[in-house]
Amino acid sequence: MKCITRVSMVLVILMCASTLFAGQWVYRPMSINAQKGDVILSTGEGFIMDLLSILGCYWSHSGMAVDDGYNIRHNTMYAGEIPIEYNYIWFIKTTPKRLNPDRLANGTPGILTEDIDSTYNSTHNFNAAGGAVLRPTAANESAYRSFLNAAADTLNYLRGYYRVNAYVNMYQLDYTNQLVKGRGNHCSGTCWYANYYSGKTMNVATIPPALVDLCANSLYESVRAMVRDDAGGFGAFIIDIEGLFGTGADEKIANQIVNTFGFDRSSDTSSYWRSHIGSVTATANAPDHLLLYNYTNPAGNNVGVQTDSSSYYGQVEPLVITDGYYYWVD
Repeated sequence: MKCITRVSMVLVILMCASTLFAGQWVYRPMSINAQKGDVILSTGEGFIMDLLSILGCYWSHSGMAVDDGYNIRHNTMYAGEIPIEYNYIWFIKTTPKRLNPDRLANGTPGILTEDIDSTYNSTHNFNAAGGAVLRPTAANESAYRSFLNAAADTLNYLRGYYRVNAYVNMYQLDYTNQLVKGRGNHCSGTCWYANYYSGKTMNVATIPPALVDLCANSLYESVRAMVRDDAGGFGAFIIDIEGLFGTGADEKIANQIVNTFGFDRSSDTSSYWRSHIGSVTATANAPDHLLLYNYTNPAGNNVGVQTDSSSYYGQVEPLVITDGYYYWVD
């Protein structure tokens, strides 16, 4: 009897405590200092950054906040997941022949949404160091925010592949939520289209043939070095042997990527681009081209092509990441 009484008393105390202290711990995820519709800029390393630095750019990747700082939607390609087609000797796989043309032309995952913790700490699609948020000026915030919200909603709807050729011709993304072969964009082109399909036509940069040629040669040399590094010592030796009798695997894959970049010829491993790239004028935006024309980036260059009338984005702020934490809600 005494035991039952004690148990009853404990239950009463617990019930009273739950009534007096009703509430719960809630987790606030990791976030950044961005609002819905702001553009997120990121630095990076590799052949894309090498290429863009020729244009005076500082940032190599961009995306858009699709809520108030918890998630970024952006367009990217995982180059390491493109299937490699190999040469064979007596059914023995030897050196790479080329990258799968379809996957090279239509990069995946394409447009996707990532939370802040994933994109900065796991996939590393965005880097915190040197990162920035592109947003309206304080004076224009209240007037422009509804339009940027609409741009973010548009980007949430859009789906598309990552298109290497969009660096030369950016006009490739359809208003659809389905993946369509041969259609898509790169990162900053996708941000441009999010604004375009919601009513704002931002300016687009024009890159003259001389600079396109420099970019193509930079891309070629970067890819050649990457292929040789991935092949290792013996693989590089085999590639050199191939080169004695024709074109080595490093040259073929480098040619293939530059042909895709300049002409959307994703199955072509020849040096076609060398005799044609000198006449190509690119119409495309790198991340820095989303900035105002008078903004000086951290590399000391004025690369932006936007004006106060062509863009809602007039202010660049350093990226600030706030770690996730728990707080009590009554």
